[in-house]
Amino acid sequence: MAVSSTNGISFSGLSSGLDTDSIVSQLVSIEKAPIQRMSAQQKTLRDRAELYSQFATKITGIASAGNQLTTLGTFSAITASSSDNAVASVTVEPGATLAGSFNLTVSKLAQSQKLSSGAQSSAIAGLGYTGSFNVNGKAVTVEATDSITTIAQKVNTLGVGVTASVIDGGTNNAYLTFTSGTTGLTGKPQLSDVTGSILNTLGVLNATSSIRESISNGAAGTKLTASTTALGTLMGATGLTDQTVQINGVSVTLNLQTDSLQGVADKINAASTGATASVVSITENGSTKYRLEIKNPSSTPTFTDTGNTLSALGILQSGAANELVQAQDAAYTIDGVSLTSSTNSIKSVIPGASLTLLKANVTTPEKSTISMSSDADTISNRVQSFITSFNETAAFIDQYSQFDDKTFATGPLFGDSTVRQFLSTFTVSLFNNIEGATGDYRNAASIGMRLNSKGTIDFDTSAFKTALQKDPEGVRKIFQNSGSSANNALTFVSAASTAKPSALVPYDINITQAATKTSYVAATTKTGANTVSEILTFSGGLFGSSNYALNIDVGATMSDIVSKINSDSRLKDLVIASDNGGKLQVDSKKFGTSGRFSLVSNQSPLGTNSGVGFSAGSLVDGLDIAGTIAGQAATGSGQFLTGATGNTVANGLQIQYTGVTTGSVGSMSYVRGLSGSINEALKTFTDSLNGLAVSGQDVFKRQADDLQKDIDRINQRATQKSDDLKAKFIAMESRMNSMKSQGNALAQLFASSNSSN
Repeated sequence: MAVSSTNGISFSGLSSGLDTDSIVSQLVSIEKAPIQRMSAQQKTLRDRAELYSQFATKITGIASAGNQLTTLGTFSAITASSSDNAVASVTVEPGATLAGSFNLTVSKLAQSQKLSSGAQSSAIAGLGYTGSFNVNGKAVTVEATDSITTIAQKVNTLGVGVTASVIDGGTNNAYLTFTSGTTGLTGKPQLSDVTGSILNTLGVLNATSSIRESISNGAAGTKLTASTTALGTLMGATGLTDQTVQINGVSVTLNLQTDSLQGVADKINAASTGATASVVSITENGSTKYRLEIKNPSSTPTFTDTGNTLSALGILQSGAANELVQAQDAAYTIDGVSLTSSTNSIKSVIPGASLTLLKANVTTPEKSTISMSSDADTISNRVQSFITSFNETAAFIDQYSQFDDKTFATGPLFGDSTVRQFLSTFTVSLFNNIEGATGDYRNAASIGMRLNSKGTIDFDTSAFKTALQKDPEGVRKIFQNSGSSANNALTFVSAASTAKPSALVPYDINITQAATKTSYVAATTKTGANTVSEILTFSGGLFGSSNYALNIDVGATMSDIVSKINSDSRLKDLVIASDNGGKLQVDSKKFGTSGRFSLVSNQSPLGTNSGVGFSAGSLVDGLDIAGTIAGQAATGSGQFLTGATGNTVANGLQIQYTGVTTGSVGSMSYVRGLSGSINEALKTFTDSLNGLAVSGQDVFKRQADDLQKDIDRINQRATQKSDDLKAKFIAMESRMNSMKSQGNALAQLFASSNSSN
């Protein structure tokens, strides 16, 4: 029997005997008939959208590979080799551009100092010693129960670049060793007894004391992490109360428990020893450290240090009683020039090369030839990557653009106007002559590229390398944007895609304001040495969001102040100081408004200090360059002038002008290389808003989404029709059942009436 249903409830077609489910299903199927065709269309659209997504990704890959050809070092790649890798290895630094051959000899390798104690009875037995000693500016407290093993553990927890170890040869043959983590003469570990005589008693140090690190006419102390913190706190030591030292025979009383490094310098300067003490900042691995330096005007000071105070500061160092390995600088020559290094890693001596010295001989120096040469293979591979990226894209297009001449079946990209436009645009951009280029190499074909019958590019690397050897600059200009000027003060920097090539007529450069630097001159002439310590504070845009303070020591002369500013680890890269007729002058090293700064002192301007004062002196702010390019608007920043947005020919063209004269200063010829023209062409397809590949992908997605809406509407109508039909069949069955019930009742009535008659 038939079953009718609505809302999940089924009814048998007892009355009609009809298969209502089948009738409803067939009628609904007729309603849904278009869905199958629409779903097929939807799949085709989604497949095309996905192909367009892949297409856009591949074009982006071409642009990325092209961008690799725009960096300055791309066409000046250098390879390096060592004729004897056992003597020295060599690697090329990023941006290396200079070729050459260099003769290297190595007589000494840099090595770390290693010290040992005398023989101890046991490695683990308590020594019975108490006191403290200093290791690179940090104190180690020794207790009576400590063994040499315990002491080694305490040293290693300091993290100060010195490793302590134990050699355990058995009873009466145990040794404590100290090894510096830094090679070279300046890398010796700073070791000194602070209270007691632990290191002396152990036999690590002897009683002979000398300057630890010599500098011109003086001595330098240990590098510490702060200049104004009490040394007792900084070193983690106690018992550093009043101690008297002598400098040039003059007594100076210091209290390292409460004195800071700057406080020590001030006390020495106030004592009229004839020596000048200063706190010098040094930047190492991105962090600033401070050390005390004590100098005489023309000779090294003399020191007396009975209480180990100067030794604790690292000015003096007791001699090594047992030196296992001497600290040593590397000694080598490059083309006969004698050089030394505190490490075996040598940078900058050969521009663009990093050497590692591996083998040395004092008597017969080890030899190797370091060769730096143009790396044609690397350059060729970079260009090949660019071509390969295009060829992969062309192959992708070909794969999905197939036509079967037997079945007439076509690929989803067959005849697609966007992909055809891409292929045409790219190849035209690639093989057109570079506008404004001169010489033998003016297009891709001239350096070994050919378009083959398959629509991909063949690359003759041999022809490319020949061109590269003959005219490396000409080859570079085929790919990269470039500019030139007869005026050496004008330099091409960069160009945006909006800048147009200058062709045969270069762009005139007119300067209305040459860039200047900020300059400050103190208010008061310096007539004598500083009678008090002083703090100079630098601030302004040149120093970012934080001010920078510099301590000027008691006794500082003008020469001292100038020297301290110019040698400061941070200031030396930002400003330069000089003596302007007895007044302190400070100039920014950076041109324009971004190089502006201000300078104040915590002292009123006097002849016996810097003369800077609270807000006194003459300050002239730096100005940005101003002018026009090609007779149209340009914006300036420092020495850099850039074509403004409204500039119809040179928008985004940036030049640097290092001259000081104004007016018409010359002209700039601008040539746009392949990377610029191709990238501009590729943006037509990959631009996130209007790119043809991106918008095509969006169109297909929208069409597929619209079809889904139509399919959803059909399904909704079909569901509603099914519900309506089922409701009607249920009503029909109900009426027919009612009529059958009435018929049965009448039949029974007639039967009863007949039986009574």
